[in-house]
Formats: sequence, C-alpha cells, structure tokens
Amino acid sequence: MVNDKTDRKKYQKGEYLPEKLVQKLQDEIFSNPRLSYPSKNNFLQCVSIIFFHQVTQGNGLNYYAPLGRNYWHKIYGGNYHDRVISPLIIAGIIESIDFGCRTIPDKTQQSSIVIKKGDVSTRYRINPELLSETYSLIPYIDKRRVLTALERMLFDNQELQIPDIPDLNFRISIDIGKAGKWVENNAEQICNEMLRREYINSLPDGLQIECHEYLDRGSFNVKYCTVKWAKFIAESRGKELFYFNNSFYIATVDEFLQYRIPALIFHYKHQISQVATQPIEEKQSPVTLRIYSHLTNFPSRILQFIHINNKTVVQLDLRTSQFLIFANLLNVYIKGGEQHLLSLFKQNRNKTYLKRLIKVLKQHQEQLPAVGLEITDRNSGEHGSSDVTKFIRDVFYRDFYEVVAHELGMKERLLAKYALFKLLFKKTNRPDALLHKLSQLYPVVVNIIAEFKKPDKSKTTDKADDNRESNFSVFLQCIEAEIFVDNILKNLRENNVPCFTRHDSVVVADGHQDDAEMIAKDVFRQLGFKYNHKVEDKFWEAVDFDELEDSTYMQWLTDEDILTTNYDAEYGFDEQPINEIFDMDEYEVEICQRLLDIGVQDDYFEHVDAEFLEDLSNLPWLNQYERNILHDDVINLWNGYSFLQDKTNQLLRNLAERITQMRLPND
Repeated sequence: MVNDKTDRKKYQKGEYLPEKLVQKLQDEIFSNPRLSYPSKNNFLQCVSIIFFHQVTQGNGLNYYAPLGRNYWHKIYGGNYHDRVISPLIIAGIIESIDFGCRTIPDKTQQSSIVIKKGDVSTRYRINPELLSETYSLIPYIDKRRVLTALERMLFDNQELQIPDIPDLNFRISIDIGKAGKWVENNAEQICNEMLRREYINSLPDGLQIECHEYLDRGSFNVKYCTVKWAKFIAESRGKELFYFNNSFYIATVDEFLQYRIPALIFHYKHQISQVATQPIEEKQSPVTLRIYSHLTNFPSRILQFIHINNKTVVQLDLRTSQFLIFANLLNVYIKGGEQHLLSLFKQNRNKTYLKRLIKVLKQHQEQLPAVGLEITDRNSGEHGSSDVTKFIRDVFYRDFYEVVAHELGMKERLLAKYALFKLLFKKTNRPDALLHKLSQLYPVVVNIIAEFKKPDKSKTTDKADDNRESNFSVFLQCIEAEIFVDNILKNLRENNVPCFTRHDSVVVADGHQDDAEMIAKDVFRQLGFKYNHKVEDKFWEAVDFDELEDSTYMQWLTDEDILTTNYDAEYGFDEQPINEIFDMDEYEVEICQRLLDIGVQDDYFEHVDAEFLEDLSNLPWLNQYERNILHDDVINLWNGYSFLQDKTNQLLRNLAERITQMRLPND
C-alpha cells in the first residue's frame, strides 16, 4: 500500500453533489472571504454527510436525517450548531425541523407525567430545491489533512489509501439516458421485489432487530427491540411491520412506497451520473484492506448498463464468500498446521489475525478432526463425525444457507442467512436464539468464533479500538481483500484483463471471463483453497436483495459491544459537569438524579418501572450494549414479568455508582 503524500495528491478530495447544491455552496460558502478554509471544508463535509443519509442511502428527497446533537458534537465539538449547522440553515442550504422526539417533562401538568415521543428531535435535510438531477464535483480546500464524508462515516475516520496495484488501463462507460429511462420504468417493480411482507411471520418472536419506525414528514425513529414488541408497536399504531431491502420498518406500506420509489430513482440516477462523469479512482481501506470506488457499491440492478471498452460485463461471484474463506482457513490449518497457514499471507494485519485464530484453534485441538478435506475429492470427509468436518463440507459442496435453513427447521433461506451473518458480525457473545440453534448444529465451530471474539485481557485498555483484533468479520474481510486485491485483481491487471472488483466478486469485460476464471482458480489452488463461484452474464436478473453484509443492522451488531470504554477516565468527569460533557438537557439530568435518589440497591424491581428503564436507556453516554440490557427488561416488564434480570440490577448499580462520581449541575 502506497502512503507517499505526493502519490495521494493526484486524487484530489471532493464530494459529488447536485449542481444546484454545488453552486449554492460556491456562492454562499466558498466565495466568502470571511470564512477560513477549515470552516469551508467543515461546511462541505456536513452537507455531504446529510446528503449521504438523505439520498445515497435511498431515503428520499424530503427525508430528514436523524443525526442528533451527540453525533454532531462528536464531529465538530460542543458549539457545532453555531459553527457549522446554523450558517448552512441561514444560507438556505440545509433545513431543520423539530419532530418533537425528545424526552421531555410535561410542565403543564402538576404531576410528574413524562411525555416520551422518540429519540432524536431536531433533524436535517438538504433543501429539496437544490437537489437537481445533474451533478458535479466540488473539491475540498487541500491545505491540510481533511476527511471526506465517507471517510468520516464509514472508514473509522481514517484516510483511504492508494493501493499498490496496476491502475485501470481501460475505459468504463454507461449510457446515462438509457440507464436512467430503465430505472424510471422499473423502479416500482424493484421496490416491490425488495418488499418482503411475509418474511416477518417466519421470525422468532424473541429475535432482536433494528427497526425503523416511519414518522410524518419523511423520517423515522430507530429502535432495537424484539420482533414481538415491534409487531405490538405496529399494530397499536395502525401500521405494519415489514422487511424491505435488508431493513425492518414500521409504516403503512403504501405510504412507505410512495416515498421509496422516487427515492430509489433519484439514488440510482445519482450513481449512474457519478460513473458516467467521474474517473474511477480506486482506494483502499486501512481497516478492511478492501478496494473502494464508484463501482464498489454500484446498484447491481443497473450494472447491466456498465460497459468496459464498449463491451458488456460479466461477474464472477464467490459463493458464501466469508464462510468459504473461513472453512478454507480451518481446512488448511487441519491439513498443514500453523506455519503453513501463516506462510500463505503477506499482509501484517492478516498475520496478526491468523495468529489469533491459531491460538484459538490450539485451545480446541482435541475437538478438531485429525484430517482435513481433499478439495478435489467431493467424497472426502463424507463419513466424518466432527461438526467441523460437516461445516467445511456443507460450505464446500452444498448451498450453505439452504443446509442451515433445512437442518434448523427455518421456514426461509433468508432467516438462515440472517442467523449466519449474525454469527459473523455480532461482536458480543450475548445470548441469542438464532445463534443458539447454530451452536447445536456446529458446536465446535461456533465456539471457535466466540472465543476469537473475546477481547485479549492482556491487551485490553480503556480504548475500544485496542480490541479490534477480536473483530471476526473484519478479520475475514482482510483475508478476502488480500486474496482478491493483492492476488486476483493484481494478476488480472498485469495480464491486461479489463476488470474491477466488488469485494468478493470480479467484474470483467465480456470475452475475458475464461481468463479471469482461470486466474482466480489458480490463486485459490496455490493457497490450497476450495473455489466456489458462479459466472453470470445477466446477474442483474437474479439480484440477491437479501445480502446483509453492508446493512445498518449488521453495523450495529458489529459495534454493539464497544462497552469497555472507561468514560470516567476518558472524559475527565472530575473536571466538568456531566451535562456539559454530553450536552444533556434538563430532563436527562433529572433522570440521573432520580436514579441517585433511588441509590444503590440489591434489587431494583420495586423501585423502577418500564418507562423509567426506557428513559435511562436514552441517556447519551450509554453504549449500545447497556441500552440492550435495559430494553430487554422494558419488554419483560410490559409482558408482566415480576422481576428484573441480574444483569439489569448490576447495570443499575453500576450506573448509580458512576453518576455518584459525576458532578451534576447545582451539586
């Protein structure tokens, strides 16, 4: 990976936005001599973050992004509103609206009745009048290191790097008019295919999901709750719980589609325009080692309109890629041992991850099979009794999702995929009904993954990032990236095969698919890996909308155990009041005081109710894991339980002790 600053200069950082919006930014912000260049860059970054949530995520032109004060505070500091937000509102570039979603006391009543309406109150969108269907690039002022909106949001605040691979030496084109017309004619059908109303009925009632509850005026609240609770909320409000394009929603379906169809059209046209007018600049994530460009997440449905050197494209897709990679790693270790496995990869990050895996495998050595599978012999290991052997065979030789769905009695293949992706992405070992079923099917495999995810106590610090080595999904993404980028893509480019990668797939110009397949197979053969793939020249006709890897829910699963942060030490509670540190309002401080008044108790059941636990869960300095604990007992109390879980009592004791050490205002 090349890090030289002069090499990075050729990729000038900027944002691709609607022309009307770009012109407004130029006139009101970049042409203003009173503004410094850091301020101008902050304004552009802020607008681009809102644009990403409003348009790039397909939410719609009128959608208000629920980016609350804690989010902006983290990026721009405590005076974010005066420094960044307010000038953009005054200039007519962004708009805000108060959805009344704050937790507030009803001061009109003499009693202490609390009105709870939601989560994020003030939300923002780009002025819809500036969202034209023609676009242009607006660059950042490059006087010092600046992060783009995507680097800020998706890549852990780290700069993307220039990969050490041959550049694109071919021309990628797309017919804007033809592609745009196709999108307009097919948007309704695409949305209907993304809509899975019946899927909800196949889910266990106790399954925890991330649910988007639609509000009026184009926005939604995000809740983490069980399927049963989400159904109850939907029914009580005359709405429906349904699944749409990797996410769960509570809304009226017809009203929802009324927003989403034009949103999809605008989003797809934005992607089409970007590919048609901007150079394809390939950059590499320092976190996952994956390659990113305009084509990486280009909607699969409209890849049919991409041409390489005036030829249509063909996609070679690795089946169940990350499970296939993991099965291969297990098989190679069983057959060749740790030194052989380590010798296959060169990236230092991957060697670190592999050493961690090897350490875990050694702990389970007696439970591993004595011999591995011969990848050229379909009958190899057929009569083995080890669940590790069964796992490898099921991944190598069968439709892995179908196998899991059938053997666990799941009604839909999608539910099996959902469970398996939770196994990969879920960072905690928190009890889960689906994972429990998986552990019965592949007990040793699930235990190996769970052990890998445990933070190394010898390295644990107050910083969550120091436990990144235990992130199993990132580990597999890094291994995948070295295979596809450092080996397959580099080899293809050196052999003049016009191509680009989309993480675990390679897209080539028609006529080069045989060469690409031969090179990919050879890379896997040299590693001793089984290669399962499918070659598709009309892959857009069978798009798998059930892919979960990049969904927001999976991101939540990945991050939900970031709870080792020592907030007392990191934020210095001895120096300033908690409401100043976390920008809490008067009522949130009151919630803390109410818990202080209750004090430290062995059992809090007689002292709290569901509403108070929910209020506590909305305190801005709680992490997601702590919120999950409180949410579980909110549901339990609503369902008539007469006790609190032990972990809830322990959490409440910890919170009471933590707040005691904090300086609340007026103390």
